[in-house]
Amino acid sequence: MSGPIVLVQLGEPVVETRARVGTYSLWFQRAISEPLGVVDLRDPDQEIPEDAAGVIFMGSPASVTEPHPWLPRALDAARRVLEGGIPTLGVCFGHQLFCVAQGGRVARSEVVEIGTVEVEMTPEAAKDPLFGQLPQRYEINSSHDDTIVELPADSPPQLLGRSERERNMVLRWGPQAWSVQFHPEMRREETKFSIFWRTPRVEEEGGDAQALLEQCHDAPVGADLLQRFVNLVRG
Repeated sequence: MSGPIVLVQLGEPVVETRARVGTYSLWFQRAISEPLGVVDLRDPDQEIPEDAAGVIFMGSPASVTEPHPWLPRALDAARRVLEGGIPTLGVCFGHQLFCVAQGGRVARSEVVEIGTVEVEMTPEAAKDPLFGQLPQRYEINSSHDDTIVELPADSPPQLLGRSERERNMVLRWGPQAWSVQFHPEMRREETKFSIFWRTPRVEEEGGDAQALLEQCHDAPVGADLLQRFVNLVRG
């Protein structure tokens, strides 16, 4: 398809992180070889263009469990894109947005998942057009406070991957629609700032933020996954 691949923005990194490593859209653009469009659905004058060839719903510091004035609009956009059949990827907040849009439930996780984590793919992932060429186990960077606690009953997605703390880490919503709880766009640098930001919660839960900082690293599988999504859109 010849239309643009569009990033859907529903938030920005905190000011300090943004000053050091840039905006969320820049994180994705670093990993993807072609220019990307950006649509901020918090702005009522912006819409996902009808000629979009592919859509990526990015992460956000916001929570889908909170009554943001723009959330109903974002949920409606997620439903329309999932039902529209174009290649679609939800990342972190986007992952949770897809779940709620389809009738599932999201809540605050019992223990925060942050840093470089291992993902284990299910047997079904081996035949998947997006994830099929990835290793059965790989490391990736993650950072989120909320988690999917109930999948939609009427149209449950296919489970493709899980981590130690996230049982619904990778989901497939349709022939060309996926979502991931992890952050494929995050290098070690962005992950470090996410750990700094969530250190109070990590320590409240008895975790070791310094150890997480020392253990986190670049996860090239993430950039490979994003480029595979682009290739699928353009293929």
